[in-house]
Parts: sequence; structure tokens; C-alpha cells
Amino acid sequence: MSSENKEIIQKAEEVSLVYFKETYDIDVVFTDHKFIPADLSHTVSLTGYVQGHKDQEIFAMVDYDTYTVKTGSVPDEIKFSK
Repeated sequence: MSSENKEIIQKAEEVSLVYFKETYDIDVVFTDHKFIPADLSHTVSLTGYVQGHKDQEIFAMVDYDTYTVKTGSVPDEIKFSK
């Protein structure tokens, strides 16, 4: 993996950690990432779980031009408890 891609993933994870904390008041652990083909979108998807609850999967799509979370997904029990 190129150093540029590593930097993109690191920054995307940082903004996603803040997003999940501010939006859902949860801490998350990222376990995987996938770049969407650049000709379609400058987006990286991040998957992982709620810290301490590996069965509660989370997902984020981050625009790596602006480093904004475009989509975030959490389990229904977290989503509807807010």
C-alpha cells in the first residue's frame, strides 16, 4: 500500500472516530477499509465494530478530498437509543 493511501486511511479513521463519538456517543475500532474506484468517487469505506462489542458492526463512507463522513451506519439498538 502506498504511503498516500496509508495517510488517507489514517485521516479517514480519525474523522470517523469523531463522527461516531459525536453522533452516537460510541467508541469504535476499525478492522478493514476499501477504496471505491477513483473514477467513480473519491471515497474510502471503513468497517469495524463498537469498542467492547465485536458483534455490533459499524460502517463509514468518507470522502477523502474533504475528509467528511458521507454515510455512517450503526446497529439499530444504538441508532434508536439516541
